[in-house]
Amino acid sequence: MPELPEVETIVRGLNHKVVGLKIKGAWTDWAKTIKTHSLDKFKREINGRKILRAHRRAKYIMLDLSGGKTLIIHQKISGHLLYGKWEVDGKKVKPAMAGPIKSDPFNRFIRFILYLSNGYMLGLSDVRRFGKVFLGDTDKVENINEIGRLGPEPLDLKFTLAKFKELMRRKRGVVKKVLMDPFVIAGIGNIYSDEILWYAGVMPLRRVEKLTDKELAEIYKYIKFILKKAIGAKGNSQQDYRTLEGKFGNYQNMQKAYQLTGEKCQKHDGGTIKRLVVGGRSAHFCSVHQK
Repeated sequence: MPELPEVETIVRGLNHKVVGLKIKGAWTDWAKTIKTHSLDKFKREINGRKILRAHRRAKYIMLDLSGGKTLIIHQKISGHLLYGKWEVDGKKVKPAMAGPIKSDPFNRFIRFILYLSNGYMLGLSDVRRFGKVFLGDTDKVENINEIGRLGPEPLDLKFTLAKFKELMRRKRGVVKKVLMDPFVIAGIGNIYSDEILWYAGVMPLRRVEKLTDKELAEIYKYIKFILKKAIGAKGNSQQDYRTLEGKFGNYQNMQKAYQLTGEKCQKHDGGTIKRLVVGGRSAHFCSVHQK
């Protein structure tokens, strides 16, 4: 699933590409994608509205529209938003432009399209069809789905070390699972929890209530560091995710733990990367320096 760095990369691309454009229509081959309206009503509601800005909350992409509406997209497990051109024939979609949107097979599963006033489109490629689209009042987005219950944004200036320690001291359980809980901290998933804990030198199976202040400070430091580094790399394209242009992110070439089972630890400490299952999700860690 795209995590905070991947979603932030998409949002930055949207602010560059689509702000100021009007929405001219919509299409989907999977009516369940749109959660708040029927397709016909959805099209009536969004037609002619101008895109004012793109932002995000956790892994939710938000497009504020004229007239006090906000379009919300959650890409879910296998979805990623693309900016390009497609030809639509009933439920069949094919790229109408050259480049990675056409050549990369991970970009071919277009399930939802927004038509834009400049002739381009926003398309949601989603092989598993789990992506969700919502439309609501801008001043009431907190009421949509789970948004109002989400934890703080880890890159927000208000997310201080003191705030992080306060959150952690109220929790019990395995530290990897706590970091991945969107109602504790927004936007950290399987990839970046592994990476954060590798850098911090903390075993994913450690109980959060038993971590020292020093260990919490290290985790906090590397939450900020890793998320910023991954955004700079335009995310991780080891699996389905691609940028808005359909290109690869680069963080998969920088990772230290995630899906590197059996490889030597890059700290050159004599350890190897091991894998365990934590709450149904894989955890990757060094057998030596993570304690």
